[in-house]
Amino acid sequence: MIEFDPSGLIESVQETAEQVTNLVDESTLRTVGYAGADLFRDQVKQNALANKKTGMLFDNVIVKRLEEQSDGGRIQVYLVTVRSGTSASPGAYYWRWVENGHKFVPPNRNVSARTGRTVGWAAHRREAQRVADLEFGNKRTRAYPFMRPAYEGRKKDAVDLMTRTLAEQIARNSR
Repeated sequence: MIEFDPSGLIESVQETAEQVTNLVDESTLRTVGYAGADLFRDQVKQNALANKKTGMLFDNVIVKRLEEQSDGGRIQVYLVTVRSGTSASPGAYYWRWVENGHKFVPPNRNVSARTGRTVGWAAHRREAQRVADLEFGNKRTRAYPFMRPAYEGRKKDAVDLMTRTLAEQIARNSR
């Protein structure tokens, strides 16, 4: 009969877990998290170039560390997003419309023959929808997604990259 005493194994696993915990600090987690977010950002930018008109969307894709959700050496949270801009420097405020599509309403150029002014908002909206349905077959513009395909296409690569980066950081910290 073979006897196995797991107490030595359990102690060894606990020691190893403590050593790894001591080697993984806030800067290590930041490096690992940013590596994954940077991969997504590069893919989003590449997808945005496919439908480039002005380059504003491409220039405003950023990686942002969320301070309020990050917790030192335990959790680091990064967000890949598009800078919306301010009144001083307009960014790509329209990025969600590009990603998801939007309703098409042309400028109001309909002048009432009776009053000589442009027609009201509701009448303009009805006419715009009727014209859009006739001309384009749909009242919505086509979506040109660039965020979701980047996430879906690169999430496995990001996990692999983050795993490799974590292993490199642990090896560097253990020296």
